[in-house]
Amino acid sequence: MLYEYAVEPQAIGSSWGTFRYVFEKFGFDKGRLISEYPKRWLREVYDASLGLPPVEKKRIEEALSQARKNKLVRYGRNYDPAIGDWLRNALTEHHRLPFHAIIASSNPGSDDFIIKVEDLDETQGIFAVPHDCEVERNVASLSSAMEPLLSSAKRIVFVDAYYSPFNTKYQSVLRACLNIVHTAGREALCEVHYLDHKNAPSIDSIESNANTKFRGIIPDGMKLSIYQWREKQDGADFHARYLLTDKGGIRIDAGFSAEGNHQTTDIALMDFELSQAKLRAFAREADVYELVGPVLEIASDGSAKRL
Repeated sequence: MLYEYAVEPQAIGSSWGTFRYVFEKFGFDKGRLISEYPKRWLREVYDASLGLPPVEKKRIEEALSQARKNKLVRYGRNYDPAIGDWLRNALTEHHRLPFHAIIASSNPGSDDFIIKVEDLDETQGIFAVPHDCEVERNVASLSSAMEPLLSSAKRIVFVDAYYSPFNTKYQSVLRACLNIVHTAGREALCEVHYLDHKNAPSIDSIESNANTKFRGIIPDGMKLSIYQWREKQDGADFHARYLLTDKGGIRIDAGFSAEGNHQTTDIALMDFELSQAKLRAFAREADVYELVGPVLEIASDGSAKRL
């Protein structure tokens, strides 16, 4: 549902029309992500545009300045100029760890995983990607579906009305997700937001049991903030389950509990602007819902602090 593409800088940077057509097809909300391959990918695209008219070059520069917001991923892939040009490196890296596809100006070997820029069609072949899917409700499937967002975002918000740290089905998924964040080496703000209902654990009970319920769940050096909200009278419904981040969001119909392979849940990519609106609704100062009690910050050793 979220796929990484290697995109040749020269193939898109040397034409404003090509750049605009290709670039608008990417984003976490589109299901297609551009690999920062090589690390200087942004610079190389800009360099490819240097021969364009000033207005077109400026448009590309402005688009590239916004690209990291929700279009790019960086997975530390190998690039060695001694191997040869960009395409030779991309082919070598693809055989080591495949991209979903390579987008280039040429396909000298007629490889089925290379799409020539002139042949791009978002409704056909390996450039056509689903925006929703069905996954099994186990730890591996749920966390894998969220991995590209988890490994790229700076703010990560799990929204599930019925989350409970006293339920191992929720904690097992949370552990896997936080491990993805930790492995990616990002200093991300991670938060859980749940609803005050008759069976909901209180912030007090979570605080008093944090040492046993979160030790081994939160990786070393990381912290997790817990928010409990109450619906306002005649206010917005707190029901849908989301993974919300500064890069985009995913709607997860059945939530974050690992019920087992016998159950599935539908998940869907969210429109970027909608995901950001939802993210703002769960800011501490937001007034969509009523914040219940203090926010609880829990460290990797299980110690808890009220914020």
